[in-house]
Amino acid sequence: MSARRCVMTASAMGLLYTTWPDAQSAETAAEAVLAEGLCACVNILGESRSLFRWEGEMRSEREIIALFKTSAGKASALSDRIARLHPYDEPCIIDLAVSPEGSSDGFLAWVRGEAGARPG
Repeated sequence: MSARRCVMTASAMGLLYTTWPDAQSAETAAEAVLAEGLCACVNILGESRSLFRWEGEMRSEREIIALFKTSAGKASALSDRIARLHPYDEPCIIDLAVSPEGSSDGFLAWVRGEAGARPG
């Protein structure tokens, strides 16, 4: 049996997966981080159902998923800002780093241009 190796590569962009209690809170956060130049685009998806354990109990809640697309260099700052804007005590913010091979060159250039040029 051969050993598996995990090879770390530099990410080309950040794709932050987040969940929100409602569309309005997701949209408010999206508008704020877009205005601040922390991301290039936010997709606010329809309602989903989340099943999870919270404080020892099984829960089922309706939530909204929002995907934030940003440059690799701004992913950490974007994550921190989303956490400050989020109404949950422990928000779901997961950076699904995208490798250079994981997206088209043109799209990556657009994201970097929109989320990489401004200070923030």
